[in-house]
Amino acid sequence: MDSVEENNEISDLVYKILNNFLNKEYGQGKYKYDIKGATKKGDNYLGVVYRITVKMLDNEDNRHQLILKVPPQNLLRREKFFARPVFLREALAFEKFFPLISDFQQAKGLSIQESFHEYPKYKFSSTDYMNEVICMDDLQPQGFYLFDRFAPLTYDHVTILMRIYGKLHATSLVIKDENPELLSELQKMQDIFVQQKDYEPLNNYFESLKVNVLECIDKQREHDYWSKLNEYLNSATIFELMLSILDSKSSEPYSVICHGDCWINNIMYKYENDRIKDACLIDWQIMRYASPVIDLMYFLMCCTTGEFRQKYFQNMIDIYHKSATDHIKRLGADADKLYSRIGLDKELRGKGAIGLLFATFVLPILTTRSEDVPDLEILSEKVAAGQTIDIKDSGIHGENATLYNKRMHDVVTDTIDYGWI
Repeated sequence: MDSVEENNEISDLVYKILNNFLNKEYGQGKYKYDIKGATKKGDNYLGVVYRITVKMLDNEDNRHQLILKVPPQNLLRREKFFARPVFLREALAFEKFFPLISDFQQAKGLSIQESFHEYPKYKFSSTDYMNEVICMDDLQPQGFYLFDRFAPLTYDHVTILMRIYGKLHATSLVIKDENPELLSELQKMQDIFVQQKDYEPLNNYFESLKVNVLECIDKQREHDYWSKLNEYLNSATIFELMLSILDSKSSEPYSVICHGDCWINNIMYKYENDRIKDACLIDWQIMRYASPVIDLMYFLMCCTTGEFRQKYFQNMIDIYHKSATDHIKRLGADADKLYSRIGLDKELRGKGAIGLLFATFVLPILTTRSEDVPDLEILSEKVAAGQTIDIKDSGIHGENATLYNKRMHDVVTDTIDYGWI
């Protein structure tokens, strides 16, 4: 090993697993490697991400880069940010879901480019308590980069993602129709939010956010919006409202395996001649079995602006649905039977409000600049001590608050204008 940054979160057992993998992959004594932090503050809340650079001793220009994800070693932060459940979920994605869909699409004669393939290449994982780890290819050397979450997404950025989600969801629908037993284990996944529904501090935090959402609407000038929002938010807790929408049984026969955590920092884009060539979905830690609308509304409501949605929302839904139905046909199934536009529109009407609910706690993160992101271990200690945490603990103040208020205002008005609440 060449160098490792101090204060790293990598346990001795994970180092051992890593070294065993590298010896097998590159030959013992034939390489050296270093490890550095791969993300900046605010890019990743549920784990710690490192970049490993492997250099071959006989030719230092021959380099390989890997990504190593581990949960925090701090016990409080592990508990308060439910680190173990999300690592088990992402390991399930790499170990079970991706091989399943790859084999299924390949058996149908699809090329890689025709298939849903937009996820990182898996190397190894461990699910041992306190030694959880997932290792995968680093996408940066392949030309993939995160998008600046403070820059507005373009038509092309959103279009390519709609097409990718279309392929992802279509593959689940065809497998479920032809070989339902293949998905049975994944269909039994308990949603991460269901696992946390009795965790009082998280419930209290979500409830505290309602005040900020309401304050984004001018009660006098926009009374109809404010009144409808107030009625909806006070009809149940955020958790109760979310869980009723996330219930997979209520979305059958359209429930699919969803990416789950569809904010902009979990999508990497590849460019060629200043044009978007490809995109890749990362961070499958909240993978779920639910309505396909969950992925769509999470991304479109939390990651695009009100101005973008006003121009292109229906267009994006059209692009998504065409991608899904094209992929169903590519897999040899009946698209009208498995995923009619009437069925999608019904799901949107019944479950579109999930975008608003996710925005209540995603937008405070998405609109907070790295330098204002709170220390998560201090935040965890506050929660453990029973102290009240509110939106200011998320770094929402000053310029961040102005951006948050605008984005949340537009999410609320769009949600009401579309009749989702």
